[in-house]
Amino acid sequence: MVEFSRDLLGLDQRIVMVTGAGRGFGRSIARSYARNGATVITVDPDVEMAAAVASEVEALGSSAIPIRGDMSVVLDVMNTFEKIEELFGMLDGIVHVTSAESKTPFVELLEGEWYDLLNADVKSSLYVLQQGLRYLSGGGFVTLVLPPLQRDQPHVASIRGAVLGLIEGATRIFPTNVRVNGVIPNRDPAGEEHDRPLVRATVALGSMVSEGVRGQALEVLLPEPPQLPEIYDLLRELP
Repeated sequence: MVEFSRDLLGLDQRIVMVTGAGRGFGRSIARSYARNGATVITVDPDVEMAAAVASEVEALGSSAIPIRGDMSVVLDVMNTFEKIEELFGMLDGIVHVTSAESKTPFVELLEGEWYDLLNADVKSSLYVLQQGLRYLSGGGFVTLVLPPLQRDQPHVASIRGAVLGLIEGATRIFPTNVRVNGVIPNRDPAGEEHDRPLVRATVALGSMVSEGVRGQALEVLLPEPPQLPEIYDLLRELP
C-alpha cells in the first residue's frame, strides 16, 4: 500500500473510537491512529485490556480514554457513547472490529453458538451504526472490520454477508458527510508487524485520503506470518 504523510491523512486532533481495542486487529488499529495524531477511545469488554492499550497510545504521544463496553449489549453501547459525549461532545470516527470466532464445523453448529455469533457481530454492528450516527451528524466515518475470509464455514460467511448488508444499507440512508466502509482481512490477526496492510487500509478509510469513499468493502490480503519450528525440528538441532 502507498504510504501517506501524516499531514495528508489529516488525523491530528481527531477523536476516534476503536472497539475490540484490547487485542488483535483492534489493538493494532488503535496504536496506528495514535501514531497519526488522533485521540483514541479504546473500547473493550475487558476494561483492563482497554486501559492497557490506552497506556500504549499515550506512550506513542497521543491522548487516550479507555472504556469498558460490550457492543453487543445495547445499554453498554448507549453508555459508551454517553461517556464520549460527556468527555468530548463529538466524535470524528468509529472503527468497529467484529470477530465471528467460531471453529465449529457447520454440521455441528448448535443454536446457542449461532445466536452468540449473531450477537457478537451483527447486533454489535447494528448498534454501533445506530448510535454512532447521532454523534457523527457533523460528518465523519464508520469503518467495520469484518470476520476474516479464512473462516469459510457457511455460518461465518452469513455473518459477513449480514454486516456487508448493514454497510450497504447505512450508506444509502446516512448523510453524505458520513461515510461507512468495511475491510475484510483474509486471515486472523497475527500481530502488528504482520497485520500492517489491514491497519493501513483501516486508517486510510478514516482519513482525508478517502474523502467521498462510501459503501466500500475492501478485501485485504495479509502476508502469512513465519511459522514457529515444529518441536521435532528443534530437537534435531540439539547436540
